[in-house]
Amino acid sequence: HLCTLRGREAVVRPTRPASMIKRFSYELGRALRETGQALDRVGLKAVEKTTFKEPFARHRPVQNLYEKHPEVENNVFVAPSATVIGHVQILHKSSVWYGAVVRGDVNAVEIGGYSSIGDRAVVSTTKSVEGRPAATCRIGDYVTVGPGALLQSCTIENGVKIGAGAVVMEGALVESHAIVGAGAVVHPGRRIPSGQLWAGNPAQFVRNLTKEELATFEGDAEFVADLGGEHAHEFLPAGGAYTDPLLDDLKH
Repeated sequence: HLCTLRGREAVVRPTRPASMIKRFSYELGRALRETGQALDRVGLKAVEKTTFKEPFARHRPVQNLYEKHPEVENNVFVAPSATVIGHVQILHKSSVWYGAVVRGDVNAVEIGGYSSIGDRAVVSTTKSVEGRPAATCRIGDYVTVGPGALLQSCTIENGVKIGAGAVVMEGALVESHAIVGAGAVVHPGRRIPSGQLWAGNPAQFVRNLTKEELATFEGDAEFVADLGGEHAHEFLPAGGAYTDPLLDDLKH
C-alpha cells in the first residue's frame, strides 16, 4: 500500500498495477546498464586500459525509490554523506547533516522550513495499518534534531528541540516549543506538552521552560540554517572557495 497526502491528512491506498510496471521497467533497465558496464570493462581489459578501476563514489545524497520521488527545495542543504530517499518533502532552508538518513520508503516524511536533522540522525516511518491514517512522519518549522537522534512515524510541531541521541517513537506527538532531552526515549503514543522539558527513559516531565529558553527556538534554528548555507556553498560542483576575497588578496 502507498499513502496519499491530502492537506494535513494521509490515507492509505492500494498499489496500482502501473506502479508494478514501473518497478519492472526500472529493474530491467538497471540490469541492462550493469550488463553493458561489465562488457565495457572486459573490452578495456583487452586493450590494457584500467581506468575503470579508479575509485568512484556512487553515493547519491538524494535519490528516488521506484515511483517515490523526494521533493527538496533548492536552498536546502543535504550533506554529501547524508541520504534522503523516497517520499520525502523538505522545505525552505532546512538541512540534513553528515551521515543523517531521511527515509520515506514505507510512508511519507515531511520536514518544514528552517529545520535541521543533525549528524547521524535517522528519520523513518513504519508500515500503515489498514483503515487507519498513514504512519507518516511530520516535522514542523524551526525544529532542531540533535546528532544521533531517531524519529519514527511521529509528529514534531513547530519550534521544537530534540536532544542528541533521543528517540521519538511511532505515534508520539511533541507539541510546539518543547524540548526532548538528550538520550530521552519518548514511547509510542506519548504526548509532550508545549513549553515543557522532558527527559529520561521513558521520557518524563522535568520542568517548564523559562521565557529565555522559549525565545531561543527560532534564533537557534536560523543559525543552523545559515550554517547549512555556508556548507552548501562549498559543495558546489566547481567548489566555492574561489569566490573567497582572501584568495584575491593572496594573488596580489
